[in-house]
Amino acid sequence: MLRRFLDYADKVFDFSRALSAIADGRRRPHIPTGAVLMSSFIMHLTRLGSLNALDSERRLPKRLDRFIGPRKPSADTIGRVYSQVNPDDLRRFHRDHCFRLKRNKVLETAFAVQAVGIDGHEFFSHKATPVAGIL
Repeated sequence: MLRRFLDYADKVFDFSRALSAIADGRRRPHIPTGAVLMSSFIMHLTRLGSLNALDSERRLPKRLDRFIGPRKPSADTIGRVYSQVNPDDLRRFHRDHCFRLKRNKVLETAFAVQAVGIDGHEFFSHKATPVAGIL
């Protein structure tokens, strides 16, 4: 199923080419930037929840070789590379994909300006506490 989804993303969004256009500040990387970015993308797709969970999955032989490649990054490498990724490349990546979604009529708006939330993480959960006297 993951293979079919990634094939669809390549077909509609030219995902692999767009991902390879993102650069980081490493001089001579042992692991390609695309492998690092694809690792975190797969982590989000499969809802692993953390880099450590992804790290345990990458240790399984040939589990993610088709998607990431033979040299899979560790959790530390993913964090280090993401701290060096060029933010303008990421903005361009997101802008191009939002443009494609709008052209495909996935994002429709009646306004001239459009805002899209790409990613978010909820660090705290608030439960409604009953006010004294109201139950």
